[in-house]
Amino acid sequence: MHKKICKVAIAHDWLVAYAGAEIVLENILGLFEQLDLFCIIRDSSNPIFNCDSVANVYSSSLQKIPFIKKNYKFFASLMPRQVERFNFKKYDLVISSSWAFCHGLERKETTTKHLAYVHTPMRWAWDMEKEYLSRERFVKFAQPLVRMQIRKLREWDMIAGQRPDKIIANSKFVKNRIKKYWSRDSEVIYPPVEVTKGGGNYESHGAFVSICRLVTYKRVDLIVRAFNKLPEKKLIIIGTGPELAKLKMIAKKNIMFIGRVTDQKKFDILRGAEGFIQASKEDFGISAVEAQACGIPVIAFGEGGSLETVIDASLNDNPTGVFFSIQSEDELIKKIIQFSKLEFNKADCIKNAKKFSGENFRYKMLDQINSLTS
Repeated sequence: MHKKICKVAIAHDWLVAYAGAEIVLENILGLFEQLDLFCIIRDSSNPIFNCDSVANVYSSSLQKIPFIKKNYKFFASLMPRQVERFNFKKYDLVISSSWAFCHGLERKETTTKHLAYVHTPMRWAWDMEKEYLSRERFVKFAQPLVRMQIRKLREWDMIAGQRPDKIIANSKFVKNRIKKYWSRDSEVIYPPVEVTKGGGNYESHGAFVSICRLVTYKRVDLIVRAFNKLPEKKLIIIGTGPELAKLKMIAKKNIMFIGRVTDQKKFDILRGAEGFIQASKEDFGISAVEAQACGIPVIAFGEGGSLETVIDASLNDNPTGVFFSIQSEDELIKKIIQFSKLEFNKADCIKNAKKFSGENFRYKMLDQINSLTS
């Protein structure tokens, strides 16, 4: 626990879900006895607000908009200004947890130190703009307006990326993106992954498992369509999100949706699985490491953070998974069939996951905080 800093604040883009970024946030909160938490919008039922170290919570004026928690993405162009209005002048240290806007905070004293933990520079404004426009299905007449807003967000993001005193990237993949889009150097600290929980009751159900928020870019539709063509194999999907109804409509009987579950239930399901599947290009990919922590190998799309977290069977004698190189259902089907013919060692998976432990994360974060504030 860090006790030298007198007044600390943490800024997190929005708290409407509990996923990988929130696991990181929770671990950062645990480093301090007391601090204030800022976010653009929040859902008061979020588990983050159960953390004992949170003294005060501040949201932006967007919080007052009806139904904002479900429609926040339509207000992205307003969010930079909301972050810039947050007042951090009374704090000695501000830590931003950002995948969109909070790294751009600026109302602080010159003596206030700003450490940014960057999950990624905003995807939709940079390398995923075309995919974002096509998959979000904006009506044709609105697309020029959306493109103009994205261009302005890119311009703001380049300026905002210069504001932190120090930047932490959540993977080498993100480190390279930060260098490319912001021209900034950064240190890599991998997100904390639970590697010790056990002792629950689980059965070897033999299904494949997917765990993620059910949003378009996660490409769960690709996994569902692949398993529709593999009726002899079972798939369990853990997670909720706006794509749930669409996915259920196209899924066949060998696919089960179980929504949000407790951590213990999630780990029990993973321990009984044949394998874990990740079809999206992740900046890091916490769930794939959680699967390995449970001794379960992974099938992952071979771009992004998965190249740092999964040991490929084609390149190593102690593998923890396989990669597919094209995001198509036929390519994924080939890899599922190939995967089922391979043998993986549970101990190899667990050993690989230990590199990403919460203990390592907290130690390295404290080291960066101390070096910045000393």
